[in-house]
Amino acid sequence: MKYYEIKTLTTVDLKNRLKEESEGLENLRFQKSIGQLENFKGIGNTRKLIARIHTILKERELSDKKDK
Repeated sequence: MKYYEIKTLTTVDLKNRLKEESEGLENLRFQKSIGQLENFKGIGNTRKLIARIHTILKERELSDKKDK
């Protein structure tokens, strides 16, 4: 998911997506530890997506504080 696609989501949707991606990352790490993971790029891609979501949530938080 690209940055501009994530930015169009609502805050509630972003928090739900963050939870889903965090669980997915946990599953990928588990698969890696038991040797079932074939695509190691999935871990890096998921980490980057989580970072993007955190960035957008932080931007929104700061803009809300600035508006008050």
